[in-house]
Amino acid sequence: MKRISLTLGLVMGLAAAGTLVLPPGWQHWQLLAAADDPVALSELRLPKALSAPRLDAEIERAITARDPELADSLIALATERGIAVSSDHQRRLQILKDGALGQAVADFGHGFVAGDRESGAAFAGALVGDVTGYGDLRDLALEGRKWLGGEGADATVLAIAAAGLAISAATWVSFGGALPARNGLSAVKAASKAKLLSPALTANLGRAAAGAIDRPALNASLAAASRFDIAAARVAAGGIVKPAAMARFATLGQDAGAVYARTGQRGLRQVLSLADDAGDIGKAAKLGAAKGTTTRGILKVLGRGALVLGALSLSAVSWMLALIGYAIALAMLAQRLGWWLGRRLFPRRAPA
Repeated sequence: MKRISLTLGLVMGLAAAGTLVLPPGWQHWQLLAAADDPVALSELRLPKALSAPRLDAEIERAITARDPELADSLIALATERGIAVSSDHQRRLQILKDGALGQAVADFGHGFVAGDRESGAAFAGALVGDVTGYGDLRDLALEGRKWLGGEGADATVLAIAAAGLAISAATWVSFGGALPARNGLSAVKAASKAKLLSPALTANLGRAAAGAIDRPALNASLAAASRFDIAAARVAAGGIVKPAAMARFATLGQDAGAVYARTGQRGLRQVLSLADDAGDIGKAAKLGAAKGTTTRGILKVLGRGALVLGALSLSAVSWMLALIGYAIALAMLAQRLGWWLGRRLFPRRAPA
């Protein structure tokens, strides 16, 4: 009888401990399992980070910053999660959208000439300049002369301009097949020029670009550009970035282009400010493909936590260890109960 009481006490104690250990332990275990899946990671983290006051404040900031795409994304996220959005925010957002058309025409022309990509229309103008070769030749000439003269050129802009010229040629040959990569590289180049990349991504791309440039090919391309021979400059530019690095820049362009297609140029800049390396941009592309219009809202609410797990805190490790310990204790109790039931149901017979 004493053993039965002890066993029942252990069962009740484990049941009580389970209510404390299981929920947080299982949650952290799920986060660890979703470390390489930004879609699953964001789904696990959103419920804790999302609230009506938080969304309301983020929508207000987006409207104040004149970013209607982000405001739309946050409203879509609120609708998806069953959170009401104030009619005042919706009214002000519509006014912001109505006033955007007139500015777009002027921005397009400025983007083509100067390469400014602050607005969506300006980015479209700059993209036309890059696809035709004008924008990349301009950047290649400016940064290439600095590089050859040891004047502290931006290696990332130089390498992307050279890779962009090669991809532009492929875009024309493939009737637009390489356009997503071309779009993505243009946006990354613009963000690099505007110093909008995260410090870690800036350093990462800078190292990759510095080791990717072929000096003789750069000389040949600049010589052709000085003669206004765009065709020859493009051919020479194809060899400025070494083949292995060219493949990495093409992948970067594809991923950045996929993010741009889903979230627009501001959404891509948002990703570039959060990413540590090119792999994070690929994760953002995967998130955008799954989440569509809510992607920017998710990134705004979760930040870098939507893309990577990050370092586990001491608290998280403690809960996971507690979960493992609880599972072991449960298994040991089940074993003892099994032995006890076995002795009761199938008692040993005394030898005849």
